Amino acid sequence: MSISTIGFADLDYNSLYAIPLGGQSEMGLVLWAFIHQGKILLVDAGASYPAHDLPGVDLLLPSTTFLEANQEHILGQVLTNGHEEHMGAIAYLIQHVKLPRVLCPKFVANLIEQEVFDLYGTGHIEKSDTTIEVVEQKKEYRVGPFSLEWIECNNSIADACALRISCQGGTVVYTSGFKLDQTPVDGRMLDIGRLASIGDEGVMLLISCSANVEEGGYSASEKVVASTMERISSSASGRLLVVMPGTNTHRLQVLFDVAQKTGRKLFLQGETLHKVAVCAAISGHLQYDRAIEGLPAAMHKTADRQVLLLESSKEADPIDVLEAIAYGEHKTVSLKEGDTLVFSSDVVPGEARRMANILDELMASSVHCYFGTRQGVHVSRYGAREELKLMLSVTKPRYFAPAMGESRHLMQHGQLGEFFDLSEEEIFNLSNGDVLELRNGKARLYGHVEAEAVLFNRDQGERVTTASVKERQALSLEGVLTVGLTVGESGKLVSGPNLACGAAGFLLTDDWQEVQKQIAEVVEGTVDRIASERQGDERDSGPYMRSAIRESVVKVLRNRLGAKPTVQILIHQV
Repeated sequence: MSISTIGFADLDYNSLYAIPLGGQSEMGLVLWAFIHQGKILLVDAGASYPAHDLPGVDLLLPSTTFLEANQEHILGQVLTNGHEEHMGAIAYLIQHVKLPRVLCPKFVANLIEQEVFDLYGTGHIEKSDTTIEVVEQKKEYRVGPFSLEWIECNNSIADACALRISCQGGTVVYTSGFKLDQTPVDGRMLDIGRLASIGDEGVMLLISCSANVEEGGYSASEKVVASTMERISSSASGRLLVVMPGTNTHRLQVLFDVAQKTGRKLFLQGETLHKVAVCAAISGHLQYDRAIEGLPAAMHKTADRQVLLLESSKEADPIDVLEAIAYGEHKTVSLKEGDTLVFSSDVVPGEARRMANILDELMASSVHCYFGTRQGVHVSRYGAREELKLMLSVTKPRYFAPAMGESRHLMQHGQLGEFFDLSEEEIFNLSNGDVLELRNGKARLYGHVEAEAVLFNRDQGERVTTASVKERQALSLEGVLTVGLTVGESGKLVSGPNLACGAAGFLLTDDWQEVQKQIAEVVEGTVDRIASERQGDERDSGPYMRSAIRESVVKVLRNRLGAKPTVQILIHQV
């Protein structure tokens, strides 16, 4: 069914609208816009990291097109947790969208300052018109026509919350990422009682995380990892190296405790891991004896039996770090006999083959390896199927929108709604940009707004165009060939051609030397032909010559090598 594109002026003043601008049918990029009485409230601002097929792109961010066009209506931004997928885009939004207020738990507020500093340098928040406001759980906050309440929930990160959003248009429960851990590391339980109370009061719409719907039963407690890691650390005769997600504060606490109990000194490496650890310590969510923490540069001075090294990547997926260690390409970590290596993370979908190759490499070495949930060194931070059913049961929503997952996750999560007498018409499998309208107790798909993800280069601090990405892809796949030559006033060749090549697979072929000779011949022939054709013509022959030379060179490369690099022609006239 075709859905019409709408603008802000098409929205009814009295209706409540829920619009995902990212995070649907994808992992990360979570951003929701709620609109009521002409005012916009933003919930979460996530990021994701691109696959290798997007050269020049460091971050994927949710669409801001609709927001930038309607900035005067934005009341503020609220955040539910500190994972990249929920707040990794906040620094970008502060820079590009008018955000009067950002409301979030204490730990998230500390992370925001770090994110903004990393992306734009110090003092940016102070120079902006955005104020950061720390919220508490079980308290009501008013933002324009919206009543907000942050609700404690379990996750792998400090201060994780679900959210109640209420207005005249109805009540929405937004779960964010959650699980039901009955023995949480930080003692914060999922507040089932409060969620049930809200359900009894009446929930118009439930927006619930779908990421782990394919896992049956319940997600295991973080205490499982604590027990396993203590056993591994006690029995390991050499260094213990743990590769883990950088944003898992509960795992950090577990491993600091393990180091303390087993007589090891703990070393932290990884940009994200350092940032999260500092913020967690400042906000009181990471507690340990400072004496057990060491500087990585001094690790070689510590006996192997006393080393516990934690490694993470700058990005969300630590498999890059594991791969670099396995193949001896890591800048600071080299495996040696007696080491124990633990991969305390999930394997991202689509990386199974890559992970198998890494494990094969590790198993061939003299290193002891542990990895994944089956060996008890990792547990999911997302609720499994029974936990998702529990959320549906206690909130008793009139309508249900599965969120925050791949397409198959959303579909399977939606099917769970049928256990709770929700019909197909009451379950909305939304795509990014879909506008869901809630009015007079009824919900319908109202229209669509633009929601194409933003491609961002962190080093340059700017957006990357689709055209630029395509150009980079061409260069990375086929390379670039630069042909330089000098011609005299008569148009005759004075010197050259000189060939310069970069990043091209065809350079590895055996007949490249012969191809160079053929390129030189066609360049010389083309120059001579044009000089004869243009004899006595005073017009600049440069553009015509460049075009003709490029065409002849491309033909040689295509015919001889089957390659299609970018060809640049540089002509110096004397």
